[in-house]
Amino acid sequence: MGDRNSILRGVKPTDFSHVRKLAVPFIQKKPQGSSNISSNPSLALNPKAPTRRPDPIILLSPSASSLLRLSNIRSFLEQGRYVNPDGGAAASSMLHVSRIMKEIDPSRPMRFILVEGPEQFKPEYWNRVVAVFTTGQSWQFKNYKWSNPQDLFRRIQGVYVGWRGDQPPESVREWGHRVMHIGVDRWRDGAGAIEAAKFRDKEASEAIWRIIEAGMKAKGWTKSTAPTLL
Repeated sequence: MGDRNSILRGVKPTDFSHVRKLAVPFIQKKPQGSSNISSNPSLALNPKAPTRRPDPIILLSPSASSLLRLSNIRSFLEQGRYVNPDGGAAASSMLHVSRIMKEIDPSRPMRFILVEGPEQFKPEYWNRVVAVFTTGQSWQFKNYKWSNPQDLFRRIQGVYVGWRGDQPPESVREWGHRVMHIGVDRWRDGAGAIEAAKFRDKEASEAIWRIIEAGMKAKGWTKSTAPTLL
């Protein structure tokens, strides 16, 4: 064992020329099947994994007056059942709901991301927004890519959910047909009223899904891809 300098310099190089001479016949004569494997992508050892379809996004209103919040939106969209939103803050800032979209992918459910604001968005996330729930308050859109409601709803389907029988706010009516109006029952007293309300809740939920699916199909959502430009 040498001193520190000799260790850093390394040992004297070893002559491996005789080994290279012995290996030449093996290097030059490759097995017949190796070229076939490399030229056939289906036989590749590490084929590239298929890209995963991005999840569509639904934006909710953060307004305290909204009838649908993170605390009750899942039961409404997945089960067609409306319950009043909790008064406190939601336990999570994001939810997932699943739904079979038969016109796009009848074989597997699509997972939707639900959030109340775009603060964590990357620019490309806007291509995945398929609906915006609103109460008609334009301050909701101040951090949106399109802060003008008319510009926003020309590109993305709007949904206003209010009490059945009530007129939507004037602002919502001014935004035009691209904002869907849906009503849920305010009064649910008595067994008959409760059952009727449940039936109408389901109808309202299904109507929202139908218009979301139609918009997604028109924009180019498929089994494996999302649109790249709105």
